Amino acid sequence: FEPLFSFSPCFACGLPLKKMSAVNVTGVSNISRNDLVEWVNDVLQLGYLKVENLCAGAAYCQLMDALFPGSVPLKNVKFDAKNEYEFIHNFKILQAVFKKKNVDKVVPVEKLVKGKFQDNFEFGQWFKKFFDTNWDNKDYDAVGRRQGKAVVAAGSGAGPAAAAASPKTAGTAKPAPLKTVSKSSPVKSAPSAAGGGGASSKELKDMQLKVAELQVMVDGLEKERDFYFGKLREIEVLCQTPEFDKLDEVKKIVEILYATEDGFEPPAAEGSGDADEF
Repeated sequence: FEPLFSFSPCFACGLPLKKMSAVNVTGVSNISRNDLVEWVNDVLQLGYLKVENLCAGAAYCQLMDALFPGSVPLKNVKFDAKNEYEFIHNFKILQAVFKKKNVDKVVPVEKLVKGKFQDNFEFGQWFKKFFDTNWDNKDYDAVGRRQGKAVVAAGSGAGPAAAAASPKTAGTAKPAPLKTVSKSSPVKSAPSAAGGGGASSKELKDMQLKVAELQVMVDGLEKERDFYFGKLREIEVLCQTPEFDKLDEVKKIVEILYATEDGFEPPAAEGSGDADEF
């Protein structure tokens, strides 16, 4: 005998239904690299400096804990991971949670743990869209959930990304002090050691830290520049192939590629003048 009606235990007892599976998404969030880092810092109370810091996997594990409380064994997450094998350990935890929540996204672990900008940026953009789709705007005590453990900014050499601070909720969270240098705080010249031994040493260390942070910014910008230049070069080569170069659409693309603006001209190729003579 089968009953005509059946009720789930949660419905029958009046308890709220628990999210059993995640809502899968396709595509990525249209978020810049700086906004992506600031978002992670805000939700998790971290002080990441660049996208590459996500290569440790710890942030993704805790973001899943924010979405699905209790689904991630946070005590097993290596928040202080500094080596590639520790990164892999964290991503295995993430993969297990993905499987538990029926997330169909493939995690490219081998690429992510290398700490390359583009791989981590693309996965981070996808995760931002996934998070926004599944987030229910509840308060989240990030520091308390990881029991105040300090988080290392993997790959930056900048030390801990978050200290064991007092618990705060995601809604009011602010990034930790380790941030890029603002334009309003220019690097000052080194103070004289005479008459201020302790203060001079402290200021010197502060300036050295700022210089290191600026170098991190420059390295990231150079990687991003080289990546997009490579993409444009691939498009240019494709437009020059015989099967495409006569198409009107391709001609318009070439015009955009070679267009210039006032005050900017592309540098002339080296030796171009001599090439015309031979």
